[in-house]
Amino acid sequence: MSVVAYALTDLDNLKSVLGEVTNANNTLLENIINRATDIIESYCNNRRFISTVYTNQEYDGTGNCYINAKHYPITAMTAYEHNQGSVGTTDWNSLQNDYIKYLDDGQGPGQFFYQMGFVRGVRNYRFSYTAGYATIPYDLEEACIELCVYIYKDRQNKGMKSETLGEYSYTKESFTGNPIENLGLDLVLEKYRTPAI
Repeated sequence: MSVVAYALTDLDNLKSVLGEVTNANNTLLENIINRATDIIESYCNNRRFISTVYTNQEYDGTGNCYINAKHYPITAMTAYEHNQGSVGTTDWNSLQNDYIKYLDDGQGPGQFFYQMGFVRGVRNYRFSYTAGYATIPYDLEEACIELCVYIYKDRQNKGMKSETLGEYSYTKESFTGNPIENLGLDLVLEKYRTPAI
């Protein structure tokens, strides 16, 4: 298995943190990076972070001038269309470029803006655009690495949780619930969560 193209960190960075100098665990670590990336993207409402092209992504008309993008920051727009028919029909018409643009400060959700207003409806607009980061922000990559380290170490904690030998005893730390919250990563990831649409 190899690291997915949209991974939030790479094998070399994770190996450096873990102190791994051989290639013996590469497949395991690549799998962990992919799992951690998927967990974080899911936590952030299925947001993809690495720069990606989205084609014909459908949105509900809001009845006002703004629609929140599912992915951001938006770096380019290639098509904006309105469906004047019912859901599932192919009656798509291009919107005039002069009247539509995207608003994105890179901090919050990007928005599509149409000065004429988006007609309220179900999946009656579709946009083709590029969104995401060319380079993953450091705090986001660090959160992924911390989650990878947790997953790597937690796999060793399966089974025996405590042991006593005469006067000596120890108990392994055990987490239950959401690892993102257990590690405090929710504080970092909150700013990257896409608001529910």
